Amino acid sequence: MSKQIEYIDTGVNWLGKIPSTWESKRIKMLTRVKRGASPRPIDNPIYFDEDGEFAWVRIADVTASERYLENTTQRLSELGSSLSVKRYPDDFFLSIAGTVGKPIITKIKCCIHDGFVYFPDLKINPEFLYYIFSTGLPYLGLGKLGTQLNLNTDTVGDIYIPIPDENTIDKIVSFLDEKTVEIDNLILKKKTLIDLLREERSAIIDKAVTKGINDNVILKYSEIEWLGDIPEHWKISRLKYHTYRIGDGIHSTPKYTDSSEYYFVNGNNLDNGKITIYSNTRCVDEDELNNYELNLKEGTIFISLNGTIGNLAIYNGEKIVLGKSAAYIECQATINNKYVFYFLQSNFIKKYFENSLNGTTIGNLSLFTLRNSTICFPEVPEQIEIVKFIENQLSDIDKIISRVETEIDLIIEYRTSLINEVVTGKITLN
Repeated sequence: MSKQIEYIDTGVNWLGKIPSTWESKRIKMLTRVKRGASPRPIDNPIYFDEDGEFAWVRIADVTASERYLENTTQRLSELGSSLSVKRYPDDFFLSIAGTVGKPIITKIKCCIHDGFVYFPDLKINPEFLYYIFSTGLPYLGLGKLGTQLNLNTDTVGDIYIPIPDENTIDKIVSFLDEKTVEIDNLILKKKTLIDLLREERSAIIDKAVTKGINDNVILKYSEIEWLGDIPEHWKISRLKYHTYRIGDGIHSTPKYTDSSEYYFVNGNNLDNGKITIYSNTRCVDEDELNNYELNLKEGTIFISLNGTIGNLAIYNGEKIVLGKSAAYIECQATINNKYVFYFLQSNFIKKYFENSLNGTTIGNLSLFTLRNSTICFPEVPEQIEIVKFIENQLSDIDKIISRVETEIDLIIEYRTSLINEVVTGKITLN
């Protein structure tokens, strides 16, 4: 590799300087930018045929794919495909809805709807284009890669891309194919390590909340198949008999405000035992906060009821309005709130929840199921000992997981930086 080369400033933020032998052009100067199309109404069965020649591409199909689209869940009939936009193997297109800005190269005959844009006249190697857009950097100034981008045929057409000669493009693609495989394998190893650590974490919790921490304790059969044996002196009961309240958040939409210190929180805000406020979490004003105040005690447990079931957090007095996709659990003095918090993380209760879910597309955990959850427990002093044991055991594991997650983030940043440096000619290839 060598950086001894003459560069010119493109005046484009994401491109910066490129080799003087390269060009930079708006996409619309190289090709038309067109949107896909859908047969209407899209739910009419006459447009679908499981043996159809063309696959039907949904945003979810692209989101679930990496670089290549190799299969989808539906196929169009001849009539359906005639009313959509047909794409063929090695065609390149971008999503402009859902997971916005996701590039994809199809390896199958397919049809795309108007949540995608395609480039009918573009002759550049699609693999090179994939690398350019996979970093998200060409969208600088248009929003954040994912759901907050504002893309259409005009904004995509106005994006500048670098254009080296074909030989250089082939070298870039070959180099990045090799390097990204190495990087992705490293990321996979670290993710595998995290999975193993989380399995160990779950095993510690499972044993502690169903067998206790005394290996010499006498066990008895719980008469509950999924629970198995428990310590002889432990009790079995339903959660509702040891709580003051189990309820969910509001079933309406509060009035939002642009900025405040009060937030509208749902199940997706519950993460690793805490309420997490994201950049897209909506704010409410003080009047709305007071309108929907639940007067919750600190230490109340929150649990998500749909989407990702069972996300948990412990309430620490945050000023929030709770939405209907999260429930709250206020424990009585007969049971320690943190003991319940850990019991709700056990694989045993997760299996119970999974078997009880209702709903079609999105499973929903009902308040009835939550209230009637079976829980086993000793007296409160032993519960507190178990909580201390769990937290002590998990402390080192959680630190390792956090460190490895940080390492993965840094590797991903390096991957993005490497791709950008190569596709813009900052790193030249011999």
